[in-house]
Amino acid sequence: MRFIFLSLSFFSLILNSPLTSADEKNRSSLPTLAEPSPERVLSFREFHVDPFLFRAFDRTSILTLVAGGLSVGVTNRQDDSIQSQWINHQKMSVDMAHAGDLLGTGLWGLSAMGLQYAFDSDENNWISHARALVWSTLASSSMKVTFRRQRPGNSDSYHSFPSGHTTTAFATATSLAYSYGWKGAAWAYPVAIWVGLSRLSDNVHWGSDVVAGAFIGFWTARASYYSRSQAQSLKYEKNMDYTWTPVIHSDYYGVNYSLNF
Repeated sequence: MRFIFLSLSFFSLILNSPLTSADEKNRSSLPTLAEPSPERVLSFREFHVDPFLFRAFDRTSILTLVAGGLSVGVTNRQDDSIQSQWINHQKMSVDMAHAGDLLGTGLWGLSAMGLQYAFDSDENNWISHARALVWSTLASSSMKVTFRRQRPGNSDSYHSFPSGHTTTAFATATSLAYSYGWKGAAWAYPVAIWVGLSRLSDNVHWGSDVVAGAFIGFWTARASYYSRSQAQSLKYEKNMDYTWTPVIHSDYYGVNYSLNF
């Protein structure tokens, strides 16, 4: 029951986050930026990287990350209890868990993005969704390699934290919520929650893995949601510089990232 209470509190935090104000006017969550000179073709970095990084570390994102860290810390203390509840009192059928597993592989997100591409006249919606899926995958994969947490049940896999399925599902849900307001959020978030709970049902993730994945998915999708014109404006408003440095060690590998504002 404590886990259910934590879950409800957590999802209440997400659904009452700054996403609500953004839904009112499609992309009003972006800061007011200076008017650019006549529009020109943006480079890949200017369209898909710089604006994302700017939004990924603005005030709302920092608050989201802090809230996520605290929620993961609280849930981590209950991981053994949560696992025991799901093992001893199966709360989801095998078929439901299997369906949630399939949705979390990215099948749901890619299908939704394809429908946006085919039927949504606003190309910024599917582009932002695609951007969210890429950034969320990069974030979760990097963390899996970095933390190397063992999965439940004495598994030989050390890629438990965070839950990649949950990350992808919440990235899709948040992207749809930003694109279509409450009409998107009302059905997309329950599906994302279903995916997260299916990972507990299958005993392949700890509760804190799922909570972390939900926050990462929300965080990356929110930072990914902006239009081409807003990316153009950002170019004239903010001077940003960053560097990527590969890190290779006998026990691990990764990327060192430095951002200068």
